[in-house]
Amino acid sequence: MPSLLITVLKRLGWALVVLIGLSMLIFSLMRIIPGDPARLALGPSAPEEVVERYRERMHYNEPLPVQYYYWLTDMLQGDLGVSTVTKRGVLQDLREFLPATLELAIWAGIPPIFFALLLGVLGAMYKNRWPDYLIRFCSYVIIATPTFVWAVLFLLTFGYWVPILPSIGGRLSMGFEVPPVTGLMVFDALIAGQPAAAWDAFTHLLLPALALSLGHTMQEARLTRSYMLENEGKDYITMMTSQGVPREVINRKYLLKPSIIPTVSIMGLDIAAIFGNAFLVETIFNWPGMSRYAMSAILGKDINAVCGVVLVLGVIFISTNVLVDMVVMILDPRMRQSRAK
Repeated sequence: MPSLLITVLKRLGWALVVLIGLSMLIFSLMRIIPGDPARLALGPSAPEEVVERYRERMHYNEPLPVQYYYWLTDMLQGDLGVSTVTKRGVLQDLREFLPATLELAIWAGIPPIFFALLLGVLGAMYKNRWPDYLIRFCSYVIIATPTFVWAVLFLLTFGYWVPILPSIGGRLSMGFEVPPVTGLMVFDALIAGQPAAAWDAFTHLLLPALALSLGHTMQEARLTRSYMLENEGKDYITMMTSQGVPREVINRKYLLKPSIIPTVSIMGLDIAAIFGNAFLVETIFNWPGMSRYAMSAILGKDINAVCGVVLVLGVIFISTNVLVDMVVMILDPRMRQSRAK
């Protein structure tokens, strides 16, 4: 499939340009924010001469382009600097915190893939009947409610009023110990042959992942329903219906496939929203992930940590969208041919 390969290579080239631009933007923003990063790193009681030596060591007295050059050179060598909040290497911090956020985002991304399509198809099949009305009403309520409200509601409901699920307390209950392999707790527990630990890790993920995914699921269900109804009125569907093609075949083969292409494209964009909303959800559920680490870094003007987190999120977002583009091109040959030109 040479056209697909050409498009992926083009996307990767653009991704590199975007990442360089993103690094320049976030680096400049963090440098021009009011506040002395050296004083913030060493504390208000540090002697001035010590602070000055720290500025020279971190090149804070150099012009901004020179500072960026030093930072980019170190970054290309795998050194993202030292976090002034945790006093450890940023790379070490990311290795510790990123898997928790990644696992949360993966589980939060599963419901939109399955339930959004299912609800969208049901809404289109039962148009203007009670299942359609019920789905539309629920989608209005869920989309209009911010993610953090669902997180607080789940926390109160299942953490205090009906405490049947773990709500606060990390990724695993006490008594379980899973050797880290990938950092994804459920997967690591299964690899280690500990199904009980895997189930326990899953129950810890359930509430924050559900809070993150609800709005996206219902939004994508509405999109699927709308595009199915739009495509249902097109001439080729009418022609196949008049030729006696079974309705089930039309829906599955000729109506659903073109209708889910816009939904799949939106799913790629929603990945960024999931990571963005994870900032609040991780804080509410005391989830030991990267978003909470980033929040502490932003409040403490930890330049190296913020730049590292933003770069990692940029790589995840771009990789996801390249993957989504590949899926869309597989689903729609016209797009594959047009993007290869």
